[in-house]
Amino acid sequence: MSVYIVGSQCEGTYTSDHLNDLDILQCDENGFVVEDIEKSDQNHSSLLIVTECYTSPGYCKLQLVFRGIPFTHVQWPFIVNPWKTVIYMLDRSGRVVLYDLPPTYDDKFFFSRSRNKPASKCIERNFDMVICYRCKAWPSMADEWLQRHRHYEWPTEDMVLKLKSLGFFVIKKGHPLSSEIDLEWRISFSLQERELMFSLTDVQHKCYMVLKMLNRDIIKLDYIASYHWKTCLFYTIEENSKHVWKREHLFYCVRLCIHRMLKWVKCGFCPNYFIPGDNLFDGRLNNECRIILEKVLREFLNVGFNSLGYIKSANICYYMKLRRSAQWFQWLQTESQELFKNALLEIHLRTIGDTCFVFNRHILELYYFRNKQNIFIFIKNVWLTLTYIQRFDNITEHTADDTKTSLSLLTPHIYTCLASNISAMAIQHPYLKARGFLLFGAYTYFMKGGLSGYLKFVSVLYAVGMYEESEWYLDQLDDEYIKRNTAWCICRYMNSDITTTLNNINKTSQSNVSTCIWFLPSEVPITLDAMQYEMFRNFDTCLHENKNEAFICRMNSRAIVDSSIYLFLLKFEIKKKLRKFQECNDAFSNMLSLYRDQNVRHVDVACNLMAWCLNSDGQTVMALRCLKMSWQLMNYQDFIFVFLKDKMKHFPFNAAKIHALVSLYKAWFAKKPTCSKFCVQCFDSIQDLKKCSRCKITAYCSKQCQKKNWTIHKSVCKIVSRHSYQ
Repeated sequence: MSVYIVGSQCEGTYTSDHLNDLDILQCDENGFVVEDIEKSDQNHSSLLIVTECYTSPGYCKLQLVFRGIPFTHVQWPFIVNPWKTVIYMLDRSGRVVLYDLPPTYDDKFFFSRSRNKPASKCIERNFDMVICYRCKAWPSMADEWLQRHRHYEWPTEDMVLKLKSLGFFVIKKGHPLSSEIDLEWRISFSLQERELMFSLTDVQHKCYMVLKMLNRDIIKLDYIASYHWKTCLFYTIEENSKHVWKREHLFYCVRLCIHRMLKWVKCGFCPNYFIPGDNLFDGRLNNECRIILEKVLREFLNVGFNSLGYIKSANICYYMKLRRSAQWFQWLQTESQELFKNALLEIHLRTIGDTCFVFNRHILELYYFRNKQNIFIFIKNVWLTLTYIQRFDNITEHTADDTKTSLSLLTPHIYTCLASNISAMAIQHPYLKARGFLLFGAYTYFMKGGLSGYLKFVSVLYAVGMYEESEWYLDQLDDEYIKRNTAWCICRYMNSDITTTLNNINKTSQSNVSTCIWFLPSEVPITLDAMQYEMFRNFDTCLHENKNEAFICRMNSRAIVDSSIYLFLLKFEIKKKLRKFQECNDAFSNMLSLYRDQNVRHVDVACNLMAWCLNSDGQTVMALRCLKMSWQLMNYQDFIFVFLKDKMKHFPFNAAKIHALVSLYKAWFAKKPTCSKFCVQCFDSIQDLKKCSRCKITAYCSKQCQKKNWTIHKSVCKIVSRHSYQ
């Protein structure tokens, strides 16, 4: 599958609601689409583009071809396919044509697609996924566009040749007035439209933005979309001199586009830019709607420039009302600069988030979990991925520089992953020289991994007993900066994570972000004892009933923590080893102040780690209170995947249960004095505690607490009594 981003981001509109307009094309490269049967794949199946006299321009059928033979009703009984009747059908001429896309994991659980709608709506995320096929040749029905006479040389000949080389997509959408609507596919030029949008001048781009705002805030009619205005803009640019597109002529350019749209509305025909015979109003604009839209456009032309005062998007109305006030002009200028700065920051943060998602969801899943956590195969595959990224030239229509820049975002994560796994393997190596060589090589990679790699390197030093060196490296960091720095989390599937991230984006003024730090099960040798609990937080969670549940559980078998919390956990451990108890207490105090901060994403993990620190100092009562708080914070209703919420009621992905089991074991079985002086129901610690008459271990502060806890304790009491030592 190849993924292409189209829609608002490609048009450069980075507004607060731009994700609602984001469209993603997911192209199935296995579908070999051709117009000439002689160019079909002679060894595998292909899809032949078929048009008939009654097929509307811009639409086609996809006939199944195997080894150069187009399939018809004659071959229909011999087709062997698990989804035969789901994805293939016989048309009126007896051809075997593609009816729909094969069922996919995404369609079933995350997306829903209405009948004759190409876009699958993501249930939990703000984007549309369009699954399609691609033909790398130019469609013959669009030859007119290649040969079109252009008076003002837009697009240029070089641009035309470039757009021709991009081919086209076929999308599952039939013509709304066709009698075979379910069998037709639409010709899409999304890549060409994106390139044309990128080639626009500043004034042309602003003109399009104004048209979109007018459409959304003033026209507000469902049957005319931003795509119609984009088409209108392309025709207007093509048929007007470049001297028209000047800053002082912006509103004139807007009027030119509206006049053209009004002309189209009058005749009820909006021509597709690449295939003029395709009417974009078909199925959308009836006579009643046409009259309403014509009236709205005429009123706008009559009101003129003042109509911009009704546009609320991007504060256009305020600019209109206050444009004559020097004081307000200064304020608006400052406000605009701040909005621009925040927009750039949002782009930066979302880019980092997408990169983390790709690494977590694809690379780790593909190489680590699917290879059954074989560490040697995993390191080899990650190494090859790194080499491939460094040598890769370009992806489809993207330039080599764009490709290199995009792929380079993955390298810090890959370097850190490689270094930590090599270090974990090196620590266990029996030969001292080999161990030193591997650790030295890992150090180079750790330093390329940003803050995450740096802190993991300190973990390695701690694991090999180099406490003073660990302390020195930690002292080089700016604690306050890391505490304030924006946190980005993409490793869990919690609604609150998304909300918190958006809040952080709006509040932060930093251009850098801190990503979460995670440890795979293969990295146990370099993982702190407190963090090892987190690797088993999916304990007692079903792994086999459903492959999707198994995937979620696998991705939660890693130990994950916020960078800021992990920094102070390291300080707590190292200072304690060096017997610097005051600094150790300071590190814990920082953890305590941070866990309430909105910038900490894994609050449940922070509470668990604080509980571990308290437990190690013998403060069991306080530790259990932290664990109780952690359990309450991990709300199963916050889990994004609906099909797992029933299981989350009983088995949330939280290590608090393992921490609690260890604490209770110390109290009930090991009978450590410091672990038994608390009420197991409310965790209060008082002098006069009454013990259970049967097991003689569990204590309560009152009969009310004993009664509340009895449903839990009655089964445990028998086990404790059986193993109790007199």
